[in-house]
Amino acid sequence: MARKDGPGAAAPATLEDWLNGRASWLRMAAAGVIQNRRMPTEDEIEALTTHCLAEAANTLDTQHPPLVPGTILGTAAAADLRIDTVSSIRGVNAIGENAVLDLSRGQMTVVYGPNGAGKSGYARLMKHVCGARAKGSIHANVFHQGPAAASALIKVTTQGSDGSSTSTDLAWEAANGPHSKLSAVPVFDSATALELGDTATTATHLPRAMRFVGVLIRISDAVGDRLKARAARLTTRLPLVPAEHAASSAITLLNKLNAKLTEDDINKACAFPSSINEERLALESALAQANPEVAHAKAVGDLERLSQLATSFSAMKENLSNERAQALIDARTIVEQKRQAATAYATAFLNGLPLKGVGDAVWQTLWDAAKAYSIGPAYPGHSFPHVGDEARCVLCQQTLGDEGKERLTSFERHLNDKLQTEAKAAEDSLAALKKALPSPLTDVAWQAQCNVLGLDVEQATVLFKAIDARLKAIAEASAAPSVEWSVLTNALDQKVKTTTEERHALAVLLDPKGRSQKEARLRELKAQQWLAEQRDSVWAEVIRLKRVATVEAAVRSTLTGQLTTKSNEIGQLELAKGYCDRFNAELQKLGGHLLPVRMTHRAAGKGVFSFYIELKGTTASVKNREILSEGEQRIVALAAFLADATGVDRGIPVVFDDPISSLDQRYEEAVAKRLVDLAEHRQVIVFTHRLSLMVLLQNAAKQSARLNQPTVSVNVESIARDDSRTGMPAQINTFSLKPQAGLGQMVSSIGQLKKLDPSLKELALKAACSNFRILVEHSVEDELCSGIVNRYRREINTLNKLQRLSAITPADCALIDGMMTKYSAFEHSQPTDAPTWLPEPDDLLADVQAMLAWSKDFSQRAEIAVKHKA
Repeated sequence: MARKDGPGAAAPATLEDWLNGRASWLRMAAAGVIQNRRMPTEDEIEALTTHCLAEAANTLDTQHPPLVPGTILGTAAAADLRIDTVSSIRGVNAIGENAVLDLSRGQMTVVYGPNGAGKSGYARLMKHVCGARAKGSIHANVFHQGPAAASALIKVTTQGSDGSSTSTDLAWEAANGPHSKLSAVPVFDSATALELGDTATTATHLPRAMRFVGVLIRISDAVGDRLKARAARLTTRLPLVPAEHAASSAITLLNKLNAKLTEDDINKACAFPSSINEERLALESALAQANPEVAHAKAVGDLERLSQLATSFSAMKENLSNERAQALIDARTIVEQKRQAATAYATAFLNGLPLKGVGDAVWQTLWDAAKAYSIGPAYPGHSFPHVGDEARCVLCQQTLGDEGKERLTSFERHLNDKLQTEAKAAEDSLAALKKALPSPLTDVAWQAQCNVLGLDVEQATVLFKAIDARLKAIAEASAAPSVEWSVLTNALDQKVKTTTEERHALAVLLDPKGRSQKEARLRELKAQQWLAEQRDSVWAEVIRLKRVATVEAAVRSTLTGQLTTKSNEIGQLELAKGYCDRFNAELQKLGGHLLPVRMTHRAAGKGVFSFYIELKGTTASVKNREILSEGEQRIVALAAFLADATGVDRGIPVVFDDPISSLDQRYEEAVAKRLVDLAEHRQVIVFTHRLSLMVLLQNAAKQSARLNQPTVSVNVESIARDDSRTGMPAQINTFSLKPQAGLGQMVSSIGQLKKLDPSLKELALKAACSNFRILVEHSVEDELCSGIVNRYRREINTLNKLQRLSAITPADCALIDGMMTKYSAFEHSQPTDAPTWLPEPDDLLADVQAMLAWSKDFSQRAEIAVKHKA
């Protein structure tokens, strides 16, 4: 992400100030995390991606506003969390479907069960639900067919800083991994102990500022991935370059395409004008000739014929020009005018004659015959008509009178009239113009000529009809339609040009060196033509490159280097030192301060620190497990685990699975005390099958109360096997109840045994006998011996208790001894040849009632003994 603060600028005072110097989209992401206190949703990540892309493209309308100082660390911490119950369990070992694990009572819950009772199943379940470091595998009941997928319902309660609490049911399924609401709950077991004690690990709980930056790193990676996915979708649409064009200079453009090119650049590079195309066609035609000499001669002949066609077309165009057409129209007009004048004069003359038909063909023939006779044999040497003295009519041979002479003279004047002469001359001129017009075209010849020019049949036909119509109109001296001569002349010019180029190309081909040059030139022209055909694809590729460049710029703004550096700075100041200090403090509390170990760390990238425990003061590099005992390794691992678990700034449960394995009495007591102290501030859940741990935890809680320290309530949840089902709540919690209370519950429950089926009745009776034996043992510890001596407890309590021992009688001893002997088989292994005896419910009820009555009686006697001694 680009920095806005240059070298030498003052270091930002707060994390908000530092983020205000980063990209706008990152501030937007930070503001969203502050407001929602969670990772962005998919839609929100998409919006951040769009914002980042717009920022990189400089099309962002408005920058995201700066963050207000104090808003990151000033937000309230997450609410405290407690796990209340675990129920609706399916597909987890042999845990019964009706089993419910109640964890809601007490600050610390000890889940106790003997081997095979389901304790390990619950522990595995919690590891998977909470996402322990080493979860292991979780299986359904492999001895049953069709095992269900692992799932459970976890009821939790969250409590805010204002004291409000909310209960929620969380449905968990193994296929979905750890539940997001419980993934922060730390779990300690043997696998975790091995990992923490001997391998490098990362801190689970980080300082808030570091967690915040870590979230931004994750968001940056997510946005970067989205951007890369967008870039991946911007695939090139350029076609593959044909192999024959690969080495051409035109194709080198494709290899140099970049986001800086403009559309004008592409238009110029992909241009293929008609002149270049004509050159290509000429080269193709020339190079295709098998015999260039013959083809060259043919091209020369074609040019001569084209020249003749050009002359012919030029003459035709000239003869059918507008000037010629206008001249014909004008001539026709003159003819019409002259003839009209002559006709008017003739009409007036002829209308005065007695006989009709003068001037027509018959009369004209007669006149011409008379003229020939007159100037011939009749009056040689005299013009016609001869009207001199004694002149006679050449037809009737009578002497012409004055009237006859005048009439013949008028006939001659009529025939030689100027108007008639002019009309005749105009008609002759019009006829001459018409005669000069070109002959009508023939379709076949015309189509052949047009074909030579490369015009198709339709073009030739259109021209033929246009020329023919114009010719006819001009011949009739009427308005003539126009002809698109440009179609003809352009085709002729183009043909002449291509033929000339072909002749030139063929002339070059006559030289072998010239042929190779022309072949190279043709390859270049074909490549340029192909490139021109791909112009739209090339421009689309440039647009794609511009978009890719924008996306790449956006991706660079999501690089997490600066965030990682910032996280490392915070981690170095707050996490690393804090983690190591807490480890040393925990090791002190657990009694391991003399162990030769120390916690060290190193940065692992992206704001992650690796922590590992090493031996100190050694002369050789060896692993912890090769030097430390199992118990010492366990204490070191517990110290590391607690240092990590207590680094969170909210109250979340902590889960332990048999934490005191391999520890001696001293370490066990220290661990019990530390767990009780931990339960002051957060829920502690301990899974164990060790009675000693249960007692140590209870005693540690009592000891804390005696020292006027905060009271910690320890609740024991006993689980047992019920037939093939495990994890079932014990019917009587013999470890939490006082002997009298437990015996009282047994009196109430034994009566129900009689109503059960024989198979269930036997199982329930065995469990009742086992519970009774445990209660008898507790009666010895808590009542007969008055709690002076307790199993698994180091101290001996005698204050105001020794006097109670004086109340013991031989009868008390006999009763207790009898009961212990009678029911020992239910708590201790027996030889296989000595099957366990099972009493009837009434017999068991009688023994329980006898013990209950003794307990009450002895308590009274013991109290009296204490008062008498006082």
